[in-house]
Amino acid sequence: MVNGTRKIGFGENPQAQFDAGARKTPLRVPAKRERVKLGEGGRFVIPAAMREEMGVKPGEDLILHVENGELRVRSWLQNLRRVQAELAALKKPGESVVDEFLKERREEQLRSDKRLDRLHAEGTTTRKRAK
Repeated sequence: MVNGTRKIGFGENPQAQFDAGARKTPLRVPAKRERVKLGEGGRFVIPAAMREEMGVKPGEDLILHVENGELRVRSWLQNLRRVQAELAALKKPGESVVDEFLKERREEQLRSDKRLDRLHAEGTTTRKRAK
């Protein structure tokens, strides 16, 4: 009762505001370490909270590697982004890697075309002599 009057209905305990972004947060905070059992064929299950934190779902590709005797697991997408970041550090500011690649391919194609034209010309000259 408030000031001698009793509130009835939703006014008593108002409903919390709906948060559409709430699903973006993990359902539970994953443990830093989990104990899992190695099964037949060397299989083990990554706990759901850890898969959620990694951003992977069943059926997705993972990258595994051993470093100092420890198995490291990364999502394919996370690994791709990591490699892109490492390679981006090697690129000079304002440099277009694609343009440079295309320039090299065009030069290579031009050399190949010239060689083919030369071989074709030599072949037609040889045929004329043989007749």
